[in-house]
Amino acid sequence: MHLTGLSAGKAFIREVARTGQTIGTVHTLGALHLGHAELIRRAALENDVAIVTVYPNKIQLRPGGSYDFNLDDDIGLALRSGATAVISSSDTEMFPAGYRTFVSQGECDLRLGGPETYLKEAVTGAIRWICYSRPTRSYFGLKDIGQAILVKRAVADLLLDCEIRFVPTVRYKNGVPISSRLRRFNRSELDELSCLFTALNRSREEIARGASSVKDLVASATSRIKFRQFRLEFVRIVGADNFEDLEQVKLPFIIIGGAMAHGLTVFDSIYVPDQDTLLNGAPDIWIDLPQQS
Repeated sequence: MHLTGLSAGKAFIREVARTGQTIGTVHTLGALHLGHAELIRRAALENDVAIVTVYPNKIQLRPGGSYDFNLDDDIGLALRSGATAVISSSDTEMFPAGYRTFVSQGECDLRLGGPETYLKEAVTGAIRWICYSRPTRSYFGLKDIGQAILVKRAVADLLLDCEIRFVPTVRYKNGVPISSRLRRFNRSELDELSCLFTALNRSREEIARGASSVKDLVASATSRIKFRQFRLEFVRIVGADNFEDLEQVKLPFIIIGGAMAHGLTVFDSIYVPDQDTLLNGAPDIWIDLPQQS
C-alpha cells in the first residue's frame, strides 16, 4: 500500500493504533537498497505493521542539492521486503513557511563526520517522523552509526514512547557497507574502497589483543589504506557516548573512517559497544557483490 501525503498516512496510522497493533517504522530518504531491505524485514518480523517513510529530507542535503531516487522502485522494494505501507511526502508538507525547529544535542552532531554530514538535520528528520508515526519500534542501521545513536538519545531525552532498534550493517563480501552513495561507484572502485573496512577491522583486532594508544592505532590503520581513486579523509577512534576523540581506547567506542571520490565522502565504521563485539567483531550481514557492469 502506498499512501501519498501526511493526511492519508496519519489516517492509516490512527486506524492501526485503534486496533492495538504494534507498529515498526523505517524512515528513509529514498533510493532504497538492500541495507534498507534488512531494516524493513526486521520491522515486519517484529511488529504487526511495518511502515516505511520515503522523503528526501531537504534540510540534511547540501543547499541547492538534489537527491536522486525513484519512488516507484522504492515502493516496490519496500513492499517486497515486508512493508505494510509506504508513506511519501513533499517539501511543501514537511517544511511549510516558518518552519524553525531542530533537535540540538550540543556539539555531538559536529564531532563524528564533520559539519558536511548534516547530522543534526538527519536526527531532526528522524525524530519528526517518529513523532508523526508513533511507532512501537523504529529501526536504524549501524552503517549510519551517528544518526542511530543520536536518535536513540533524543528519543530518551524527549520521553518518546518508542524503542529504537539497531540493525547490523549490511556489507558486500569485500567489506564495503551498502549505501545509496555507492551508485556513483563502479566495481573497481568498490574493490579499492574495501581496504578501508579491512584497516578499521584490523584496528579492532589490535585493540582486542591489548593495544590502547589511539595515536598509534590510527597511524597503523592509515598506513594500511592504499588508495588510487579515492582520497583518505580521516581515520578516528571516538567515544560512542559523545563522539569525542579518545587518547586511550575504552568501551564503548567507534572506529570510523572517511574517503572521498567523485566529490562525495563515503564513511565506514565499526561500533564496539561491548567486550563480545571487541573480541568477535560486529554482527554484520554479508551479501554478494554486484555483477560487473
